[in-house]
Amino acid sequence: MKKVKYLILGAGISGLTFATLKRQEDYLIIEKSNKAGGLCKSFYENGYVWDVAGHFFHFHSEETKKYYIELMNGVEQKNVKKCAKVYYSEKMMDAPFQFNIHQLKTKEFIECLTDLYFAHSGDSAENFEDYVKCKYGNGIANKFLIPYNEKLYACKMNELEKNSMGAFLPKLDFCSLMNYYRMDNNLNGKTYNDFFMYPVNGCMEVINSLMKKLDKEKIKLSEKVIEIDVDKKEVVTDREIYNYEYLISSVSLSTFIECEKGKKENILNWNKVLVLNIGFDRPSIDKNVSWIYFPGSEIFYRVGFYNNIAETQKLSVYVEIGYSKEEEIDIEYAFKQTINDLKKVGIIGDHNVDSWQPYIIDPGYVHITTECTSMINNYMSKMKEKNVYMIGRYARWEYSAMDDSFEQAFKLNKEI
Repeated sequence: MKKVKYLILGAGISGLTFATLKRQEDYLIIEKSNKAGGLCKSFYENGYVWDVAGHFFHFHSEETKKYYIELMNGVEQKNVKKCAKVYYSEKMMDAPFQFNIHQLKTKEFIECLTDLYFAHSGDSAENFEDYVKCKYGNGIANKFLIPYNEKLYACKMNELEKNSMGAFLPKLDFCSLMNYYRMDNNLNGKTYNDFFMYPVNGCMEVINSLMKKLDKEKIKLSEKVIEIDVDKKEVVTDREIYNYEYLISSVSLSTFIECEKGKKENILNWNKVLVLNIGFDRPSIDKNVSWIYFPGSEIFYRVGFYNNIAETQKLSVYVEIGYSKEEEIDIEYAFKQTINDLKKVGIIGDHNVDSWQPYIIDPGYVHITTECTSMINNYMSKMKEKNVYMIGRYARWEYSAMDDSFEQAFKLNKEI
């Protein structure tokens, strides 16, 4: 049996960041994959640089922003002003949808504006669908917020807790929309990622920079956790038994619960996401857009443009498609339908595919329900009493961004 002060499960951004903050102390990282990075990984094929969908870096904490800039010193990056669009009713409009309803047809604009005027706080709403209808009115809810998120989460919105998206749902009421129009549609600071940074050789550069700060002998790759005994403070893997003082988990909460000795019923739910990275033989038609949201009948809910973000020549996109966790994914069908829909919406014309690559994210988006929120809060409170801590979006079972992974690692470092 090996003893270690800080035993870290998972070598993704949150786990590696925490380890760099404790690198002068006794730590060990266990990672089931043969490479570090988790979902923060990059692929290089025929001159294209692809990630597992979009991994972009924006910071609200000066502490973590400074850490990131110092971490990435010497790595070529792009500083990008976000340009996001919504494809609605066969035309492009600016995102967020709810701030740009004036770009709709007059009748729809009046409908959305009137509904927003009579909207209220949504405090009494019982689920996400009720909440957005109360908060934004039926017009905005039914035209975008509900259909888009049903494609993303691959479920009905009345199944999710009303605050499922937290800060990722731009706040809006009638008065703030009027002020927005008076300010010449200036949204700076209104959405959480107005500006972001991106390494031109992919998000894996961040993992490479983190790894350089760590002792590779303290990162155990291709090692799978079999059982976790939080009472004995032991973790059993397929190679070793570890005794820890503090256990830091960045693996999915669902996986952690399944590995815990005397495990409880796992009531967590989620959906899968199929990511298609596709490179084409000619430049992009639109050379400015960062990504586009699709609430309509298209197979995908979002398309992002690596070439515009990294300023490369040929069109290179990531396409995201939501599936329920039980659903079988027909990758060939999804690819063919994606090409058809990319042509339909005008993203490609006579373009030919140079290369493409599928990747299934499972879990993709966690489903936050009232029942699971109560369970998670109680579970994490009990784990904390036993010196077990969760960091990262899947470990904490929440909708969060890349900067949250850094911030959670920093916060925990100060706590323990």
